[in-house]
Amino acid sequence: MEAFESFLGRYTEAITNHPEEIPSYSEIITRDGNLVSSAFNSVEQTLNPTKHSEILAIEEALSKTEGRYLSDHILITALEPCLLCAGAILRVKIPEVIYFVPAKPGEGISSYTTESIYLLNHFPKCTLIPRSHIKFEFLSFFKEKR
Repeated sequence: MEAFESFLGRYTEAITNHPEEIPSYSEIITRDGNLVSSAFNSVEQTLNPTKHSEILAIEEALSKTEGRYLSDHILITALEPCLLCAGAILRVKIPEVIYFVPAKPGEGISSYTTESIYLLNHFPKCTLIPRSHIKFEFLSFFKEKR
């Protein structure tokens, strides 16, 4: 799909421009593939652990759409959204999330239980499209930092 290839190109450019940051990049697109917002993590730069790329992309998309929900948009992100980001995704009612690297068990949106999903009254379709080069970027970053 063209949207994924475009995402992968912008991801490569983003990690080149942010070598000291966690290599997480996110985009919000319309269902027909138009880019609405994009963001790179700024956790290390700001020393703020809530500045995840998903949160920043959601904030920008909400500002541009001047609405409360993103129910007709898709989130594409490098790493499976964590539970913090999952909460934001659920609150703004994003119907579909596509990611390329799974989170550790219990740390990502896919770890929600069937019971908790039912109680939330909204849960996006989550699709993992494995990409080893993105996984390598995360492994390399954290190996150097730890």
